[in-house]
Amino acid sequence: MYKLDKTVSKITTNEDAENDKKFSDDTSSSERLQQSWWLTCMAYGIDPENPPKMEKRLTYKGKHRP
Repeated sequence: MYKLDKTVSKITTNEDAENDKKFSDDTSSSERLQQSWWLTCMAYGIDPENPPKMEKRLTYKGKHRP
């Protein structure tokens, strides 16, 4: 059987848990977008100041009309 790793989490009070929230009720939507963009960049290894260019080619998949 597997053992529960008790070192991963800790017991906290409600106040500490509220302080750990990244997006509180008073966080503006633009700040939330900036934070989520930064987290996405860190997860995929992208430079937030110089993102890669997006391919803007239109392609069509399906049957060709006669």
